[in-house]
Amino acid sequence: MMRIVALLLACFAMAVPAAAQDAPRGFPLDTAYRAISISGFDVQKSGITLTVTRRGDELRGSGNAGCNTWNAGVVIREDRIDIVNIATTRKSCGGARMKTEQAFLTSLRSAQRWRVDGQRLIVEGEAARLLFTAGKAAAKPDKKADKKPARQQAKPKAPQR
Repeated sequence: MMRIVALLLACFAMAVPAAAQDAPRGFPLDTAYRAISISGFDVQKSGITLTVTRRGDELRGSGNAGCNTWNAGVVIREDRIDIVNIATTRKSCGGARMKTEQAFLTSLRSAQRWRVDGQRLIVEGEAARLLFTAGKAAAKPDKKADKKPARQQAKPKAPQR
């Protein structure tokens, strides 16, 4: 019976992500990154950002998803990355911004590997390849996609004499 309990405890300990992570070797903690592309699609004007910080014994990711802010737990083991329990604010933006945001969040959820190449952070997974560059995002995301073209009102015709 004691062997079964010990075996179950050992399995449980391996299955639960490490709450107290050692500092991930080579991963750039506390560096603000802005998104350049999602699987080759240019998203530089979207305002998407990512920063991974240490809070106590945990690593946390946060940033802007394009319309909403996001935060999540991050587990890093060598070149592997898991972004878990993603939470966002619930603002609604125009169609194009929301599609870009959904593509970004889906990419985060499927993230599996990371690497740094100079000033760039590359996060890859089943859904997409995210390419970031060090530095804060533009002050405001491009909101042109949210605006509908203004309808011009027809001018009343002058009465003919």
